[in-house]
Amino acid sequence: MRKLLGYAVIISLIVMPLFAWVAGPTTLASEVAVASKVIPAEDQFFIRGPTVNFVTNHSAMIFWRTNETTDATVRYGLNESVMESETNSTLDTDHRITLESLEIDTKYWYQVVSNGTESEIYHFLTAPADGAPFKMIVYGDTRPGTRDEPIPEITHQLAELVAAEEPHLILMPGDFLYEVPTDHELALEKWAEVTNITDMLGHYAPVYTVLGNHDEGQEGPRILEYYLDAFELPAEPRTYYSFDYAGVHFVSLDTEETDYWGRFVGEQYDWLIDDLTNDDSPLKFVMLHRPFYPVFHIDNGVDTVKSERDALQQFFEEQNVTAVFNAHDHVFIRITVNGVVHITTGGAGAPLYSTWWKEAYHHYTRVHVSPNHVSFEAIKVNSEVEERYDLPYTGHIEITLRAFPNASVKQPGSMPEILYSEPPLQTYYSWDSASNSTTLTGLPEGPGYHTLDVYAQGSDGVWAHEQYMFRAPGTTTISPPPPLDPTLPLLIIGAVGIVVVVVVIALKRKS
Repeated sequence: MRKLLGYAVIISLIVMPLFAWVAGPTTLASEVAVASKVIPAEDQFFIRGPTVNFVTNHSAMIFWRTNETTDATVRYGLNESVMESETNSTLDTDHRITLESLEIDTKYWYQVVSNGTESEIYHFLTAPADGAPFKMIVYGDTRPGTRDEPIPEITHQLAELVAAEEPHLILMPGDFLYEVPTDHELALEKWAEVTNITDMLGHYAPVYTVLGNHDEGQEGPRILEYYLDAFELPAEPRTYYSFDYAGVHFVSLDTEETDYWGRFVGEQYDWLIDDLTNDDSPLKFVMLHRPFYPVFHIDNGVDTVKSERDALQQFFEEQNVTAVFNAHDHVFIRITVNGVVHITTGGAGAPLYSTWWKEAYHHYTRVHVSPNHVSFEAIKVNSEVEERYDLPYTGHIEITLRAFPNASVKQPGSMPEILYSEPPLQTYYSWDSASNSTTLTGLPEGPGYHTLDVYAQGSDGVWAHEQYMFRAPGTTTISPPPPLDPTLPLLIIGAVGIVVVVVVIALKRKS
């Protein structure tokens, strides 16, 4: 019996590691394709919504769509009894009813009724008084990784977390699906996956969006009908707009105009200049899809034409823009340039980007807003706060490298792009520990590694220092060791187990 037990132990210790080695690493749950959660339209009475839109201090517009022409009633109130009502007896499939004379900064419950069929009861918050605090959520790139995949499961998880936050409003800076199919029925199906999520969010808070490069047809003419149908936006059919909420001014821009990707020209540019110039709100937020300072899609953001990007950055500084929100890069990145906070929040479900700058993770951005304090928090799927930044900023001047990353291979003469969180009082630069210079020059000639020291004095008189390293082409490097085979520990355990069993048996025999 003891011999049989010993043989069984030996076999298990050998077979299990070998099986793991042959089978390969275990597939993570997050890597498994998730089936679409969309309910077929023919099985629904309420095809869309209801969603709350255009919320102000005292009003809100409720939208929903039915699968047949019906009348429309919204019941609402300060509790779930929803005693008040507004009715439109005109028969239609798309229903929009505006609720007026609402109480300021108050939670309202509501329910829609069409031909006697009642929806679930939802709730939303009216806007607080101008200058009063509110909470908003910003996050983008909810799209799948390929045209054939459904919306990722992580996107559904994040949406549930966002809804649970009960924010006053939600901003989504684009890329809702991988591409717009040319087949009409397939396009409807793909966009239904999107609105299945955004309408769930819209049950509880107004959702404001901008176009992403994946949302309007990346080849050929722009296909806007599905995007415009998916959201209730202030200036339709125009794809850029502005609105005010609780005394804060919001501007949403379209970075996807044909032949001008990442650029603002013509009517949109004129409109933007006029809109910001004539607004005197103490806080201003701008939302767009492509970033000013990308870390993955370099030269494919608003930096496509850097002179135009720099001019727009200067204009935002002059107009006291508080923050710019974007996606496109599937990471969370915060950079402050001359007082304007730029936040890339593209981790809502699309495949994450590993960059030289930092590790990526799925997240949404929570923003608490008040006239004297704004906080930005990157929230991971486990609800932990990964990063936080506060305005007014109380630290020393920040030095940031852009255009190409630290430790990258660059040609001699390549000019690093150095940015500062505030206009520095003084700056000095030094290549390879040479004498300091007030002028930044490009990467020096010669093979090998080159170091750049950057010194900047902030308004508080404190000097900040950053050192960056670059490598000339052809420099010999030592390759890093290969990654550890995940099955190797099992094989080692198996081998150790065999030795232990053999020793035990030998000792037993001697005894």
